[in-house]
Amino acid sequence: MSVDLKALVESDPRIGSVLRTIIETPYIERQRLEEMVNIPHGEIESLLATLSEKMVVLELASQANSSVESRVPKKVYLINPELEQAVSEVI
Repeated sequence: MSVDLKALVESDPRIGSVLRTIIETPYIERQRLEEMVNIPHGEIESLLATLSEKMVVLELASQANSSVESRVPKKVYLINPELEQAVSEVI
């Protein structure tokens, strides 16, 4: 798993902001992440897709908080534990 994190973060400064927020708030829901980094929906989806594809960020499905929403799992994000130290050093 060879990912050039420094080049990735330098390619788009918003990636650093997303990674920093996920490190500070592990298991963060996508909607909350979007609010915290203040990046439009379409753009954050693209950034998260890139980070997930490179296995830097893991996208997990979690149960919803209420029974009404239970059919639709919520997505939560966390930094790949194998890369967490490297990510912390880069951001």
